[in-house]
Amino acid sequence: MNIERLPAGEGLLHSSSASRAAVVGSSIVSFERGLSPQDREDIYLSNLYAQLATRSAYRDGLVGNWFDYYKNKLRFLGWDTARPVRLMEAGQGLMADSVSRQLSLSLAGRFSQQASQALGALENSPDAIEIFEGASLRRDRGFFQVIPCVLKSPGKIEIALYHKQFSTRRTVSKFLFWPMEEVVATSLEQMALITFSTLHYGTFRKKVAAAVLDETARNIHALEF
Repeated sequence: MNIERLPAGEGLLHSSSASRAAVVGSSIVSFERGLSPQDREDIYLSNLYAQLATRSAYRDGLVGNWFDYYKNKLRFLGWDTARPVRLMEAGQGLMADSVSRQLSLSLAGRFSQQASQALGALENSPDAIEIFEGASLRRDRGFFQVIPCVLKSPGKIEIALYHKQFSTRRTVSKFLFWPMEEVVATSLEQMALITFSTLHYGTFRKKVAAAVLDETARNIHALEF
């Protein structure tokens, strides 16, 4: 398992078409086999676009609910038809293990297996963990997503959007592979199944790519498993 830094520029993800997952800022995105390089690039870049907009609004004090604001940004780009998912009790331990258990308990195997594999690949890549955790933490607050994706039908991708936000007991720079009882003061998990329309997104593709181009090298890292 390894992580490869992706180059910025046109055809960002086509040069890594074998990659089935990536760290995208504060998200861990994964795919089942069969999704095209274009589908993957669309999901990576639309997600990064929504993250950057939400981070900026949160920093400026304009966001009341981080997850709602982020979902609204994604909805505008074609991430629509959201259905809430009932979450189970996943227990304590390492945060990554708890998230993996939550996905396994709450989602079908097509989603949970690939997400767990992506988390395993991330654990072996300190540089990528640093990027992910750096993008996720804001002072004593953390916000991140795990996003497994499967092909639903031509032009439609089904996405399980898992979101976790938490407050920390003290100032920290790491959290994902640390025991939650040592780091977390309060925690909230949310999840929804979302249908992404690639046809709808196609009308925004060039605008989104131009808006996030300078951020791709710092925020997107391929995961191999």
